[in-house]
Amino acid sequence: MIYIAKFLDITTIGSWLKGIDGKVASMGLWVIGIIFALRSISIIIPILPGTYCSVLSGYFFGFQQGLLVIFMADLIACSSCFTLSRKFGRTVIAHLVGKRLMSRVENFSKKHLEQNFFLMTSFLMSNLFDFVCYGLGLTKIAWKKFLPALIFSILISDAPFVASGYALKRLDGIEVQEIISGNVKALQGQPLIIFITSIALIFSLAIINIVLQRRQSNVK
Repeated sequence: MIYIAKFLDITTIGSWLKGIDGKVASMGLWVIGIIFALRSISIIIPILPGTYCSVLSGYFFGFQQGLLVIFMADLIACSSCFTLSRKFGRTVIAHLVGKRLMSRVENFSKKHLEQNFFLMTSFLMSNLFDFVCYGLGLTKIAWKKFLPALIFSILISDAPFVASGYALKRLDGIEVQEIISGNVKALQGQPLIIFITSIALIFSLAIINIVLQRRQSNVK
């Protein structure tokens, strides 16, 4: 760790990124494969960070192609979390995410997310989306209900981070520490407004859905 702290500093990482950026075209699928793999692993093992992958994807490949790479990684990895949870159950999954947190996510998913599509979508857009995928796999929710929510949440939540990576390159002001921490100053403007508006709208629909369900149960 001392060796890494001494030689793998922010300046070194920055020079590596700029060097890789100049060779992306020649490296072809290797760069895509590495980012795809890192992003997927960070979802399947939730303790690992993965936001930087979205920023790097936008930086190296631009907004459209970068979003496509992250979208496919998230779609496959989140679907894998859901499938693993449903196939092997809480005992196996608890080893990946921890027993206490797994129990909380499972209980919350069964009580609130399973019957509320909009609330499920909004939580899939949060930083706990990987845990939520594992939790939903332990419920009785059908694939045809989980998949649309997952696709919509990925597109909305990933777009601002990919756009910020693209903006960093265009502005020629890359700050490596921002990419590593995921706290990107360029994460502003229209993508962020769309992201916040979408979350607010979906949460509002989720609350309306809860109110309607309670009224319906009171009538019965």
